[in-house]
Amino acid sequence: MVNEPKRTEALRQGPGEYHVGPKVIVLIMGYLILFTVLLLSSLVLFWPCVTKDSGCDAVVYLWKFPIFGEVRSLLNVMLAGALGSMVHALRSFYKYVGHRELVWSWLAMYILLPFVGASIGLVFYLIIRGGFFSPTATVTETSPFGFMALAALAGLFSEPAVLKLREVAVTLLKETEVGENPLQKPKTGADAESKKSAEETDAAIGEHEREDQP
Repeated sequence: MVNEPKRTEALRQGPGEYHVGPKVIVLIMGYLILFTVLLLSSLVLFWPCVTKDSGCDAVVYLWKFPIFGEVRSLLNVMLAGALGSMVHALRSFYKYVGHRELVWSWLAMYILLPFVGASIGLVFYLIIRGGFFSPTATVTETSPFGFMALAALAGLFSEPAVLKLREVAVTLLKETEVGENPLQKPKTGADAESKKSAEETDAAIGEHEREDQP
C-alpha cells in the first residue's frame, strides 16, 4: 500500500495547488449569487402551465423567440437542473472557504457546475419522457413539476446521477453472450476449475489495484 500522507501530498502538487485570494473569492461568490438569482427569476418567468383557465398559458418571448409547450417544458427542466447544481456549488463554496481550503484547481467546477446540472437534468428528462410516455402525449398530459423535481435532484447530486445513467446505459447496451460453438470440445472439470481459479486471481489483483488508487 502507498503511504497515505505522501500520496495526498503528491496529489496536491501541480497546477492550481495554491489557495485562492480574497479578491477572487469575492468575485466567485458574486458569480454564484448572480447566477442563482438569474435561475430563480427565469423559473418564475417560465413556470409550467398545466391548465388553460389559470391565465398562465400566455406565450413568453425569449430574445424574440416564443417559448411555449414542449419548449417551455425543456427550458424549465434545464433551469431546474442548473438550480440544483447551484445549490451544491454554494454549499461546497462556503464550506471550502470557511475551512480555508479553497485552491485554484476547484474554480473550474464552480463555474461549470450549473451547465453540467442543466445537461444532466435534460438527459434524465429525455430518458423518462421517451421511455414512459407516448410520443403523442402533450405537456399537459405529463407532470412538468415531477420532471423539474427530478432534474433539480440530478443537478444537486450530479455524481450519483451520472452513476445511475451509467447503469442504465450498461443495461441497454450490454453485449449479448455468444452461443456455444458445437464444434468446440466440451470443457472438462479440470478446465472449468482452472478458469474459476484464474477469474478469482484476476479479481484479487483488481481489488488490490483499486485499493492503491486515490
